[in-house]
Amino acid sequence: MGKQIKIEELTKAISTVIKKLYKDRNGVILSENNEYFTEIGKNLGLERYISDHNVTCSKLFAICDFLEISLSDFFKLVEEEDEKLKFNKETKGQLVKKAYKKTITI
Repeated sequence: MGKQIKIEELTKAISTVIKKLYKDRNGVILSENNEYFTEIGKNLGLERYISDHNVTCSKLFAICDFLEISLSDFFKLVEEEDEKLKFNKETKGQLVKKAYKKTITI
């Protein structure tokens, strides 16, 4: 399997939004995560996603479900966090090209 592509700006913005939503829960998140684990049978491992770790769509959906936010609202916050993530015809493809260049090994 090839190396996973990581768009650093996106990963950082997602991590920042998760941190902010996490912080907004006033420290009760650990006990809530334990309750979620008991109900769903899956530990979300939120700690790894607040440290610029790539997240899958399915895991992000579960995190949003846990944090009680829709994916669309979550991604609005992500775009607010980093304006470069909003689509712009003038900058189309730049972040993607940058990410792919980093995966090329010579």
